[in-house]
Amino acid sequence: MKKILFQIIKFILAFFLAFLLLLTAGFFAVRFGWTNVAGEENLDSFEYNQEAKRIENLANNEVQANLPNNESIYGPNEKTNRCKIFVASQYNDYNAAAILRVYQSSRSEVLLNRMLLAMKLRLSNRETFSRELLNCEQNPGVSPTFEELNEKLTVTKNKNLYAWQNGESWGIIKEALIKDRDLVNDAALKAGVQPRLLLSVAIVEQLRLYYTQRELFEKVFKPLKILANANKMAWGVMSIKEAMAIQTENNLKDPSSHFYLGPNFSGLLDFPAGSNPEKERYNRLTNERNHFYSYLYGALIIKELQAQWTKAGYNIDYRPEIIATLFNIGFHRSIPKENPMVGGSTIEIDGEKYFFGSLAYEFYYSGELMEEFPFN
Repeated sequence: MKKILFQIIKFILAFFLAFLLLLTAGFFAVRFGWTNVAGEENLDSFEYNQEAKRIENLANNEVQANLPNNESIYGPNEKTNRCKIFVASQYNDYNAAAILRVYQSSRSEVLLNRMLLAMKLRLSNRETFSRELLNCEQNPGVSPTFEELNEKLTVTKNKNLYAWQNGESWGIIKEALIKDRDLVNDAALKAGVQPRLLLSVAIVEQLRLYYTQRELFEKVFKPLKILANANKMAWGVMSIKEAMAIQTENNLKDPSSHFYLGPNFSGLLDFPAGSNPEKERYNRLTNERNHFYSYLYGALIIKELQAQWTKAGYNIDYRPEIIATLFNIGFHRSIPKENPMVGGSTIEIDGEKYFFGSLAYEFYYSGELMEEFPFN
């Protein structure tokens, strides 16, 4: 009997020792980034990069649209662009209506074409869509007027092409983010980034949390209509790992860092004198009542990534697909180059696979929440 009891005690001790070792290994893995994965690449990376180069050339010439000899405030390609919006309406009138509203308010051909790309990449018959858009460029014919387009798109029959925006979880996230609008705007202003760009990353993190914590969503986030707060592996509404938060702080202080933003930003994350940095950092990022620091850390990560790429000669300020991918895979995998990868972690939403970077692009150029968080 004593022998059996001894074996049981031995087994229990061995079990707890193994469990303790596993927890310790997990702690150091997260702390030092051993759990980080490079992520997958979206096969549409070529499309994003090709469109970015084409639009870069267009953007360099867009100033010509303001010259007195142009017949329209929308620029010399207004007729072509009205044709493109009409084509989009034939595929999905709901999204075409959003594109029309943005084009009329911004008068930006660059923004129009990026919204059309987001739409194209979500269509199953994208090749046909591309050909029809190209036909508009080659021969716009008799394009509908703005009055005719607005009349056609006043009432729409299609659902949102971006199916994840039709789900219940998006409604909860959307309402919660509108409540946080002042916090998002304040954090973005302090870091010097676009609020909509910060929002595009926050939304993907929230979708990932909601679709990996469904039971918690049903019990807590849905009834209260609040944002999910990451835990264990990462912290806060933007799921920022401790190691990334520390590096963000260090980058602000290190003039030799490729991510350094300059002296005006160096004190943004300073801790109160005499405080415990580890405890203070944790409290900042896990505060469920006030998400300001989650957004500020997120905004500064974005700003530091932009600074690194700008110093290398690449502007990614209006490429949410790249920003979000880099945000997801980490500073140490951010390598400026001409044709960057779009991808990162994948998220399954209602049986469909989405890439982290692509989902951010899809939100940014969908036109959703454009009244609360307009394009800059």
